[in-house]
Amino acid sequence: MDNVTPTKRRGSGGPPAASAHIDSASYVLLVETLAGFLELRISEGDQGRQCDELERLTQKLENLAKRFTPPKGAA
Repeated sequence: MDNVTPTKRRGSGGPPAASAHIDSASYVLLVETLAGFLELRISEGDQGRQCDELERLTQKLENLAKRFTPPKGAA
């Protein structure tokens, strides 16, 4: 498995020293998971938008995907 630069953890006090890297298989999994959450939210319509946990998780995945897009150092 390829090495991955750690992402910022809660309470770490700042960004990691180097930009985050992700291997290509993990990047694909991240994007597929984000797409699945977005499809679920869309299929739930207004009901899905009122589900705070679904919204929170979708937003976290979007932020994570933005952090790794374009994937730097993908093997």
